[in-house]
Amino acid sequence: MDAFDDEDAALETQLERLEGEVATLERTIRATDEDVDAELRSRFEAVAGELQAVLAESNGGHGTINTRTGGTITPLAADPADVSLADIAHALSNLTRFTGHGMEFYSVARHAVHVSYEVEARGGSPAAVRWGLLHDATEAYIADVPAPVKRSLPGYTHAEAELAAVVREAFGLDLSSADERLVDSADGDVGRYELAVHFPDSVHEKPALECDPADLERRLGTDNGDELFRRRARELGYE
Repeated sequence: MDAFDDEDAALETQLERLEGEVATLERTIRATDEDVDAELRSRFEAVAGELQAVLAESNGGHGTINTRTGGTITPLAADPADVSLADIAHALSNLTRFTGHGMEFYSVARHAVHVSYEVEARGGSPAAVRWGLLHDATEAYIADVPAPVKRSLPGYTHAEAELAAVVREAFGLDLSSADERLVDSADGDVGRYELAVHFPDSVHEKPALECDPADLERRLGTDNGDELFRRRARELGYE
């Protein structure tokens, strides 16, 4: 019984420390009139990640989910061996962009394929092009959160980054900082293009893309399914 009491006391101490960290961050944020800078946001996410770990410890560890291929994975403490291209392709083909508010069903899988072609058209390295296809693979295991919400949702960005690192390890992707910047830029531009298409009455403008969207649409057809994603993966040397 004493052992359980000691564990409870240790968790209580950790929670108190984290509460202090959060209070400090809150005061810092309220004291500035500018947007939260990257360093402060990174610190905030690190604290949120610690809190996730404490909560998991108090509940017997992070939980697992079932996957399409019959296995399981622990999204918040994933093993690279549990990451599967077949699971990613299936899940992303069933997830829709813009939380389902677009003009029609448009899968995350199709978006990822488009990003991979855009990275390729911009002269990206083979690793960058592959990451263009897999950059949203985390959503196969922790779903997605709209970007405006993600910016102020403690812990999600930390969990996403940790899982993305596991995905890169699973697929042997060694990315340079230039690769990451290129994929982020292509992803952002493709995303803005998609916003303009799916919300034509909004103020979103279509950015110029290196991979002509009309030509790509003709090549890809209307397929939103996992075969579209897997076909592109095969072109890039996977499967």
